[in-house]
Amino acid sequence: MRITLAAQSLIPAKGYGGTQRQVEWLITELVKLGHHVVLIAAPGSSHPMCEVRHAVSDAECLAAIPPDTQIVNLHAWKIEVPFPTLNTEHGHLPDYPRPRQNWNFLSARHAALHGRKTFVYNGFPVDAYRLAPSKNDHLFFMAAIARAGKGLNRAVDLARKFDFTLDIAGGSRWKLLGRSKTRREGVFFKSLSARYRFHGMVDGRDKLRLLGESKAFLNPISWEEPFGMAQVEAMLCGTPVLTTPRGALLETVDVDTGRFFDTDEEFGRGLAEIESLPAQRCRQSAADRFPIEKTANAYLELYARILDGEALP
Repeated sequence: MRITLAAQSLIPAKGYGGTQRQVEWLITELVKLGHHVVLIAAPGSSHPMCEVRHAVSDAECLAAIPPDTQIVNLHAWKIEVPFPTLNTEHGHLPDYPRPRQNWNFLSARHAALHGRKTFVYNGFPVDAYRLAPSKNDHLFFMAAIARAGKGLNRAVDLARKFDFTLDIAGGSRWKLLGRSKTRREGVFFKSLSARYRFHGMVDGRDKLRLLGESKAFLNPISWEEPFGMAQVEAMLCGTPVLTTPRGALLETVDVDTGRFFDTDEEFGRGLAEIESLPAQRCRQSAADRFPIEKTANAYLELYARILDGEALP
């Protein structure tokens, strides 16, 4: 199959870049399966296994699509193209108008919140994640710290109440003064204790080390998470997840990979219970459910259905 994937961002990602990583990994797997892929992405993008064309505007994206492509998979581009098309939504945008057909989402919950049914779970190159040789007693928070919905304020309060060290990645402490809601919550001043260790933006080996060494990944979100890549990455490193039951987390976290909580009492029980979750079992559950191979085959099935003339529900 001749496939064009179009993403507005730089690929490979610099920093975290969850959407960009998914596109990068998907292309690698599609090419391994024998398909011809062209990537359209921001200037400076590259991929060792496919042709890359650069675009920054809708017109440039349209012009970059090869005339012999069979299907276009748009990631973040919201444009009409004269080819069979699959539109993959990565964000939480339920009010965004979608007059075009064939939308795909990242989880059943993500699709339902947008009034749709079609979804493909994100996938991961499982072998890139390893169990750490040892664990510490810290919990790890990794998200855009200035976004109130990601829950750093709640994480800071839980660390104080339950007396644990909290490693924090996703920006420097100073970012907490830049957004009005996090500034009002006072997280900057509450997190001045040595209990809270800020690591800035982490990636590569530093990210994997922090994920793998931690006792648990703390994820007290208050928004409808479309998927939750960092949470699954933690599981693949053998680290269970303590999370609120929001968005896709009800689908991605199972009995072998974490616990849910709403109240502080429920958090305390979950914190005690994760002691009994073996790291290898945690990793295996995530590896079985979210390998990039499964994701690529699910996308190929959607491509084939569209090429057969089906309009995805």
